[in-house]
Amino acid sequence: MTKRYSLSERQQHLDAWQCSGLTKQEYCRQHHITVSAFYYWIKHHKDEVTATETTAFIPARRVVAENNNASAVTLNLPNGCSVSCLPAQLMTVMQALSLC
Repeated sequence: MTKRYSLSERQQHLDAWQCSGLTKQEYCRQHHITVSAFYYWIKHHKDEVTATETTAFIPARRVVAENNNASAVTLNLPNGCSVSCLPAQLMTVMQALSLC
């Protein structure tokens, strides 16, 4: 019966392989992983990284607030929403957005 690996187990194997200096085939043989499964993990890991990098980027721009001429930062989110805050509040806003 073939073992099913969780996402974290797959990531651990990919990281270990990169540090090992072994070929993919040799690493798979030593760890009893099918080469085809290993290539599948690599492909999907690249897709996940690309998707994460694409969605993690939040374009930002500085605007002058009309009410008190204080400089504000506006974050344009991928879903079309915008969030404006003062630079001093930016870290708190970014932390809150990372929870969404």
